[in-house]
Amino acid sequence: MAPEIKIHLPRAMLETVSHNPKQFYRRLERGLQEKGYRARLKERRALNLPPDPDDGHFYFIHQATHQQANVLNTGLAYVFPFWYADPKGIYGESSVIDAKFDPSDVEDEATMFAARLRDRLAGGRMSRYDQPKEVTSFDSKHVAVFLQGDSDILARSAYLHGRQIMREAVDWADGRPVVIKPHPKGISRPDKRVLDALVARHPNVTVSDANVHDILASAMVTLSISSAVALEGMIHGVPAVLCGRSDLHHCAVTAQTREEVGPAINQALARDWPFDAFLYWFLQVQMINAGTEGMIDRVLERMVAQGANLDPFR
Repeated sequence: MAPEIKIHLPRAMLETVSHNPKQFYRRLERGLQEKGYRARLKERRALNLPPDPDDGHFYFIHQATHQQANVLNTGLAYVFPFWYADPKGIYGESSVIDAKFDPSDVEDEATMFAARLRDRLAGGRMSRYDQPKEVTSFDSKHVAVFLQGDSDILARSAYLHGRQIMREAVDWADGRPVVIKPHPKGISRPDKRVLDALVARHPNVTVSDANVHDILASAMVTLSISSAVALEGMIHGVPAVLCGRSDLHHCAVTAQTREEVGPAINQALARDWPFDAFLYWFLQVQMINAGTEGMIDRVLERMVAQGANLDPFR
């Protein structure tokens, strides 16, 4: 069999992507084909088993963590239209964790990029998951806690449970408003029990399913394990506290224990963060922008950097 570029997706995702010409993986397949390469979407049958490193093929694998020369690990980079094509993994397992962020390297390009991002996402009230269209107003600055659903990626990266984060946030707030947003796909039963108890005991605690941009517009700080809302908060100029291993740590404060949460909030509030520079560096430099005409050229550059010889795939 001639060498191919194989784009491996879970079955349910493959069925959806195959009929959506605007989706990243479909655009990746067609873009590579238009450049003259043999590329095709395929079902990923074994989540944890890496492909044969010597089979001659090259692989893009959705939400994988395979570190070998013929693989790039892919997934949505928190907000559309930015995607990982990473040699190590995604989110808390990506190579960006160990990359060096120097705001001065990208200051000239960052301001306009961040302004466009702010206008499109915050101005358009758009997020990864569908959000309520109605506008919700909050009376005063609040601590915003965003709970996350269960996933293997989250389990590997979390330092704290959502219930621990909630308790510490409420303790730090000391009567100041706390807004807690459950994940759109649901939260664990232990987190739900703690959430209900906090609401019953503390009149300053509010549970909200409001549009994330309404919550962020009035937030003083965000707390999550490693939520996309931490990055979306940066678009609003809101500092972030992360309670998990995350490649957003360059522009946030990380708390690994319950005792570190309160001091982390204080540190986050005390610092003048280079949000625009980070947004540009993280999204435009480290990720693949699927909204640009040069997307496939960037992908090919990543393949070459990974050691791929592109000639056999033509």
